[in-house]
Amino acid sequence: MKTLDNLINKVGNDKVLHFLGGGLICSLVSFVAILQEHDLTPWQQVSAVLIGTISVFILSIMKEVLADDKTDWYDVLASILGCIPVFVAVGLGTWFNVLSMYFLNIDLLF
Repeated sequence: MKTLDNLINKVGNDKVLHFLGGGLICSLVSFVAILQEHDLTPWQQVSAVLIGTISVFILSIMKEVLADDKTDWYDVLASILGCIPVFVAVGLGTWFNVLSMYFLNIDLLF
């Protein structure tokens, strides 16, 4: 826990909140995009996270330019970095889905 506290103190609460907020927005937009289409290939599912990443990028720039007195581009970067765990989660979920389909088809052969 002390290591996490040191990391938060080093990068700042604001950057951590941008990272978490960016990840939340990215995941919501990405999952809506993935669930809207039902016949996506595995690569299309993973690349659908780009829709969420672009949304986070646009919203972060709008927030920094319109709502803040001084534009901090590291806040935008922290928000976009929050999309990385979403890419990992969707990639792992897609991989598990492909593996389950593969093993399901093998079981049907025997």
